Amino acid sequence: MSLTILALLVSSHVLGDVIFTSYRLAIRKRNAGLLPQALYIGYHAAVHAALAGSLLFLFGGPWWQAALFILVLHFLIDFVRCRVEITMFGAGRLYVKRSELFAWVSGKPVDRAKMNLRNLWPWLLIHLADQGSHLASLIVVTLLLYPTGGMGGAS
Repeated sequence: MSLTILALLVSSHVLGDVIFTSYRLAIRKRNAGLLPQALYIGYHAAVHAALAGSLLFLFGGPWWQAALFILVLHFLIDFVRCRVEITMFGAGRLYVKRSELFAWVSGKPVDRAKMNLRNLWPWLLIHLADQGSHLASLIVVTLLLYPTGGMGGAS
């Protein structure tokens, strides 16, 4: 497996989740209606696919196949996560906002009751399963499309 390819895919994933996902989009991905939710998750997955495809294009190889795999896999993983969160925490809301997570990690939680590990563990398990699934999907894409680690596959 090419660690360079995997690093590019992980970098594009971080960019897509941290830089290119707004609070508004995160809320809309948790819409109770299936069609609006699918549209927003589809948009989010397309951003991930475009970022990954663009980075891989610079290095050659089957960039468009990787982008297509990432589009489908990212959509499925986020759809399942958002449906689980809607069931557990309610539609149209985030249980833990990015700012709350950063405050908690730095040891300065604003809402100590909410960010108590006893109350936080269901969200943490969902988040770890989600991010673990994304990482596994990126590893699968790397192994399938770049099995020798080379950068010059079919394009």
